Amino acid sequence: MNKLLVALCLLCSFGILSHASAADYKIVKPEKVGLSSERLKNMDRLIDGYVAEKKIGGAVVLVARKGKIAYLHESGLADVGKPMRTDTIFRIVSMTKPITSAAIMMLYEEGKLLLSDPVAKYIPEFRNQKVLVPNPAGADFPYRLEPVKREVQIRDLLAHTSGILYLFLNDVYPNPARNMVVDLYKEAGITDGFCRPNETIGDMVKRLARLPLYAHPGEVWDYGLNSDILGYLVEVVSGMRFDKFVVERIFKPLKMNDSHFYIPKEKLPRLAAVWKSDWKGHLERAKPEPIISGDLCLNPGDAEALYGKYLAGGANVLSTPYDYFRFAQMFLNGGELDGVRLLSRKTVALMAATNHIGEHEAEFLHSKGWKFGLGFAIQADREHPVDSGAVGAYEWAGIYSTRFSVDPKDEKITIFMSQTNPFGHHFELWDKVLVISASAVAD
Repeated sequence: MNKLLVALCLLCSFGILSHASAADYKIVKPEKVGLSSERLKNMDRLIDGYVAEKKIGGAVVLVARKGKIAYLHESGLADVGKPMRTDTIFRIVSMTKPITSAAIMMLYEEGKLLLSDPVAKYIPEFRNQKVLVPNPAGADFPYRLEPVKREVQIRDLLAHTSGILYLFLNDVYPNPARNMVVDLYKEAGITDGFCRPNETIGDMVKRLARLPLYAHPGEVWDYGLNSDILGYLVEVVSGMRFDKFVVERIFKPLKMNDSHFYIPKEKLPRLAAVWKSDWKGHLERAKPEPIISGDLCLNPGDAEALYGKYLAGGANVLSTPYDYFRFAQMFLNGGELDGVRLLSRKTVALMAATNHIGEHEAEFLHSKGWKFGLGFAIQADREHPVDSGAVGAYEWAGIYSTRFSVDPKDEKITIFMSQTNPFGHHFELWDKVLVISASAVAD
């Protein structure tokens, strides 16, 4: 081996040359996969315009079709004085949830659990749960506890029908029962996100399991801490730490080389900063400390991104648009990518093409007309969300303004990654991204 090759190997081993350039992604001309180059220029103008108006600090958008990346555009800043790049690493937060769901379904396919299994079979603290029911005004006590009609099952966690809540949504969907349950969460030290560096996710899950449910399992759809429980369930069933299972069984096989629960120090310069925006032109970099907003506790800081033992199945992963494309393409291919099969075609259909919430609506992030599978929101019709999307598409998002959509009919994947807080303002931008992505189909 010559000296130059040795030097290159050493550089790679230290992470200096480990990131992929745009050329490494093998981007094809859009026309080769039935997309229009001219129409995709509208995406450039859209994203660049939001950056110029200082609504967002920067973003990367990826559009792939028929298994090939046809569009990859970066715009703006990843951090102060640092241009956004296609290999920038983002906190994808709740886009961790589909990854956690995939881990559970891999154990399901191995016969290690059933979706109908009570969670208490694996985590005994979930036994004998109760549901909080508010008492009428004037009663001696504000609520009473009723035994559950049936136990929380694994499928409830995957579909968010368990009756377990997120605290931060209390301001969005206030009602007496929710307020009382959230107050009990607070008293028990339950938080959303991962601001508990001195404990494990199992510690939190066991406390959560002893608290009352908001509703009987299966009777409501309500976005909550379900995926955090699933992450701990992976540990219990597999005998492996959750992060190690995901790395060994998902990230490595799919060559998601820039996806991590905690980022290696040598990759820290590639981590995007979180930007605070009022979406009216006032934009500033968030402070490097963890963002704590009410009951929502997330870690944008450099130090917090580097290490920790708290492994949140609903919020922990950092990734790139390219890596998440590989994960999404595996699903679009029916569970396989580049000759590596993680899931069967039937399991993918069970997760991403089957409604598991009945007549309920998965309205968080969306309008009416959306259902929920096992880890994904699924668009059921176009009557309500008339601006974007396609029937049968499935997607999810992260609270720092990352989002993805998989459209099986058009064999198309759209990924948008920014790091902008607060989250809700990006909805209009995402709809426009999907409109442009859809209108670029030219075959």
